[in-house]
This record gives sequence, structure tokens and C-alpha cells, in this order.
Amino acid sequence: MDAGQSVVHATDAAPLVRGRPRGGWFLAALVGATLLPLLSLPVLAKLEFPFDGSLLLGLAVLAGGTGHVASTASVYADRSVRDLMRSMPRRFYVLPAAALLLTAGLLVWGERAPIADEAIAVMFLVHLLWLHHHYQKQNYGLVAFAGASIGQRVPFRLAHVLLLPALAGCLAVMPTLLSAAFPSVSFWRPAAGAMKLSSMAAYAAGGLAMVALIRRHPPVFRRPRVAVSTAGAFGFFLPAVLLEDSEYAFWSYALAHGFQYLLMVFLLGRGPRRAWLHGVTFTVCVVLGGLLLHKLVGNNALFACGILLTWVHFLLDARLWKMSQPGPRALIRERFAFLFRGK
Repeated sequence: MDAGQSVVHATDAAPLVRGRPRGGWFLAALVGATLLPLLSLPVLAKLEFPFDGSLLLGLAVLAGGTGHVASTASVYADRSVRDLMRSMPRRFYVLPAAALLLTAGLLVWGERAPIADEAIAVMFLVHLLWLHHHYQKQNYGLVAFAGASIGQRVPFRLAHVLLLPALAGCLAVMPTLLSAAFPSVSFWRPAAGAMKLSSMAAYAAGGLAMVALIRRHPPVFRRPRVAVSTAGAFGFFLPAVLLEDSEYAFWSYALAHGFQYLLMVFLLGRGPRRAWLHGVTFTVCVVLGGLLLHKLVGNNALFACGILLTWVHFLLDARLWKMSQPGPRALIRERFAFLFRGK
């Protein structure tokens, strides 16, 4: 979920809710989906538990990692979402189809399409930067949802402030992830030490900017839902800065993001008719799509396709959840009416 121009800037923003705030169950589920991996994986790292030593953890990585990317396809089963997509055929139909055809071709002829490790390493570096940006845009959108549930607008500047801890997390895990994926590539190694120092500096700068923002808008951040969701977004990448084990650190917040998204996209695509069809489609996309993406590591060409398909996921999300546009705004307000409906 990439909230883009979030709910707080919609022209028909949520009315002030008088009486009991709505959507408490939904926000509680989001908190649980976020905290479970963020807290449990660092504990496993401290206990020196082998990362690949648990079937349950492997299934979580499949669902919350590659499975959440593939779950985007499930919304195509919803007529209302397809009506929204028809206004942007190149983004929602041509681009995914081209990426899938390219991937299918390389599954058959991938070994005949050699690509240098250095080229894919640069692509992976760009991917990590975009990935962390994508994670934090979703977190900002969830803060906005929490505020909307009580009729409270959050400052748009928060979206920019939250990018600093996201940058910190990316810089902290980048050396380990690049080294694990491309052990023969060394162009980035002279900057590895600077990346760690820069990550701490970015997080500290983000903390100062957050304090200044809170002092400028104290009534907003005194609201418990806004305060809790903002703290979660700001602390989202803290494991990456604090933990030496970058694999556990990365997956702690990658799974938190994936579980959040699975909940959001399930509710978005659950139209008023044929709910069983959506449930089946959602499950098939998560399981089979996640397995397909998980297998795209056989060679550099397939690895590049896995990255490309993930970028398609980013681009689709950027429109599906863009509340500044009338179509997505109307659809989201319908599917999340329990948050936006005033008394």
C-alpha cells in the first residue's frame, strides 16, 4: 500500500466522528500485524536461532514477503476495482502483462540471457532504496487512516520526516544484503562503513525533525491513535539500526509491512458480491504467486524479473491507494466505511 497523497488531503476528508471512534478492531489488527514480527524476530536474533530453522518462519516469509506482492493481483477479481483500472490501461494491464510475459520467457530461456553481476547488483541497490521508500509510504498512509478514524488530519510534512528513518534502515542493511546476494561484486564495499554511520545520522536527524513536528502540531499527536501509529512508523526500521544480524533485522520490518498489506488489500478487494470468489482468488494469488516469485533466483535474468515484478507491485499500489484521486478515494471510502463513516 502506497498511500501517495493520503487520506488527509482528500477533498472529502472523513467527517469528525462524534461519540465512539470506529474501526477499533481494524486498527488493533494492524498493530498486532506490525508488532508481532517487529518484536519476535529481534528476540530470535538475540537467541541466535537459525533464520532458516523454522517452518513457521519460512511460511511467514513466503506469505509476508513474496506472497504479499502477489496478493495485489487478487483485486483484479473485483468489478469495482477493474472499473477503476480501466481508466489507466497501460499501468494496470499493459505493464503487468509485459512483465509476466518477460518472466515466462526467461523461465524457459533464462540461461541464454546472461547478465553481469554488477548490473544486477546496481538494480538491486536501487530496488532496496525504492523498497524502503515504499514501506514507509504505507506506514504514513496507516497513520493517516488512524487519524481519519477519529476525524483528525495529520500534517503532510510527516510523510517527509518519516523517510529519514526509512533511509536509515536501508543504509543499515544494504551492505549485508548486497554481500549475500552478490559476493563477487565489490564496487559498493568502500562505502560500507560510511553506510552504517550514515544510517545512524539519518535516524538521529529524523528524531530531531519528528520532535520539531510534534511541537508544531501538539493537538494532533496527543490523540492516542495518531501517537501510537506514528511511533510505530518511526520505530519501524529501528531493528536495522540496532541489530548486527541484518537478515533478521530486515525481515522483522519486511514481514510487518507484508502482514499490514495483506490485511489492507484483502479488505480493498472484498466487494459486496461473490465474497467467496475474492477469498479463493486472494489465497491463490498469495500462495501460488508467492511461490513463483520465491523461485525467481535461479540466475541473474530471473532475479531481475523478480525485482521487476515487485516494481510493478509498487506502481499499481501508487494508484490504487492514491486518495487525492476521485476514483481511488471513492473506492477506499466504500471499502473502509467503518473508518470513514461519522455518527
